[in-house]
Amino acid sequence: MGVRLSQSNYAMKKIDKPKCPSILVVEDDADIRELMKIFLEAEGYQVSLAGDGVEAIEQLQAGARPSLILLDLMMPRMDGEQFLKEMHAKQFSQIPVVIMAGHCAVQQTADQLKAVCCLTKPVELEVLLNTVQRLVPIDSKRDAA
Repeated sequence: MGVRLSQSNYAMKKIDKPKCPSILVVEDDADIRELMKIFLEAEGYQVSLAGDGVEAIEQLQAGARPSLILLDLMMPRMDGEQFLKEMHAKQFSQIPVVIMAGHCAVQQTADQLKAVCCLTKPVELEVLLNTVQRLVPIDSKRDAA
């Protein structure tokens, strides 16, 4: 004797399940991209990856609407600065962006490009997580606290 769930019960459970915030990581270094994906998914986030600004814009144009974008500035094809200009020109400016760059002088650029904040590389995982959680908290973790 077991418990049987009908399709309608399953569908209702699926609807009731809270949606995890999604993050788009735009980084040309494949190792850093993959590390960030593993780390953020372990914390409960859904993570998509793009190797440069061109891939990221393509994802947005295809309908992706991440809760947050983590953006490297120095990339081939389309760098972070050009990506942000394209993003704002194409009406995706409501998505918050955190710039990740190798030097602190980028903060002024981040302000000019309307990024939420700038993290200096190499980014400590704890600093990254604190920033992400502050901008897009996961409800179940916030409710458990």
